Amino acid sequence: MMSFLNVVMDRSWITASRISDEYENGVEEFIQFAKRNGVGVNNKYYCPCVNCVNVIRQDIELIREHVLCNGFLKSYTIWTWHGEVLEQYSSKSTTECGYSNVYSEDCMEDMTRDIGEDSFHQAHVYDSLF
Repeated sequence: MMSFLNVVMDRSWITASRISDEYENGVEEFIQFAKRNGVGVNNKYYCPCVNCVNVIRQDIELIREHVLCNGFLKSYTIWTWHGEVLEQYSSKSTTECGYSNVYSEDCMEDMTRDIGEDSFHQAHVYDSLF
C-alpha cells in the first residue's frame, strides 16, 4: 500500500553516527515505515544498507542489523523501494544534491558514489537505481 506523508519525516539521522541514539531511533522509524508501507515478497524487503544497496531482499530483522552495522545509503532519502510515493516531492525545485532540477532525478551521481563505480556498472544495480 503506497502512502502519502502529510509531513516529510526527518531523515537527518541517516548521516548521524551509527552508535548514536538518533541513528538507532531513525533506523527503527525506517523499519516501521517499511513494514507499514513497503511491499514485501515472502516477508522480505529491499535492504538499504551500503552493501545491499536496495538490490537484495532481506527479512526485516536482517535489514535492521545491516543498517545498524553497515550503514544506511546516505542518498536514499526518498524511500521509494519501501512504499514512499515520489510524487509528493515533485513540487521541490532543488534537491539535497544541490542541483536545480526536479527531485525525481534521484541524485544518481550521489548514489553512484555511495555504491562505488565498479558496482554501478553491474547492469542489475544500474537498473534498480535508475
